[in-house]
Amino acid sequence: MYQQGTIICMEAPSTGNKPKSEKTGYQHLLIAALQKEIEMARKLDPEKLASEIRKIGFSCQRCGKCCRQAFGDNRVAVIPSEIERIQEYTDLSKLEVAGPFVIESPIQDGTEKSEEKCPETSLIESEENEESFSPDLLESLEDCIDCEGKVHAFGWILRRKRNGDCTFLERDTYKCRIYPVRPMLCSTYPFYIEGLRLQTCECEGLGSPISIEDSRKLAENLLFRYISELEDMLSLYENFVDFRRGEKGLELAKKSLKKGTFTCIVHDSRGSIEVIDEVIDEVID
Repeated sequence: MYQQGTIICMEAPSTGNKPKSEKTGYQHLLIAALQKEIEMARKLDPEKLASEIRKIGFSCQRCGKCCRQAFGDNRVAVIPSEIERIQEYTDLSKLEVAGPFVIESPIQDGTEKSEEKCPETSLIESEENEESFSPDLLESLEDCIDCEGKVHAFGWILRRKRNGDCTFLERDTYKCRIYPVRPMLCSTYPFYIEGLRLQTCECEGLGSPISIEDSRKLAENLLFRYISELEDMLSLYENFVDFRRGEKGLELAKKSLKKGTFTCIVHDSRGSIEVIDEVIDEVID
């Protein structure tokens, strides 16, 4: 349990809302498909991948735009092992490093939220810096809410400030405060592999020359990331048991949020964890 201003976040193994432990036919299909993709991913040639990277070209401009919501989707999905590395580096708790991976809420009018209203403090963010759930967001998550009003999320993302910027981004210098242990998504950006093919995100650094040595290192990191994420997803599907939904789930979730409590069950490769955000008026030791 840790304190965020007037918000207490607690983490506990989920007792769940699980109707049965058997996997569905669709779940078996997903597992088989992932197993096949992992097998094929391990056969990818890193030298060929490095050659493709050199043809595209890349040099980081250190602009920090990939870390800021105003310039696009800056969510950083992280797997449990990455969260642990950041914890060791920062001495932060798991829930200070990452939060539930839920559907992105739209940026109003495509404009950046004011940083003046979201001052940067330390690695431990205050309530003013932390993203929060709203009734409107719950509406978009209705299919992920169980009959008890708990929201189910699949995986984790790095925490962000209320303005949507990564919590580990220094505002004035745009430097990463966890650079030595930054997630694989960050260290391989703007490249990623999907469906066994190299892909790129929008980035101002694309098209710049890259050395043979750097392209080989990037190719190795990309392959490691690709296989690690596939294996993590496979474990999630193998462990996941569906939950009961109900007509009153959304209503119960809104009532809890109105009372100052929000409950989310996060499913990841290591099982299910219940996360509770509770607004309080005093410090709890």
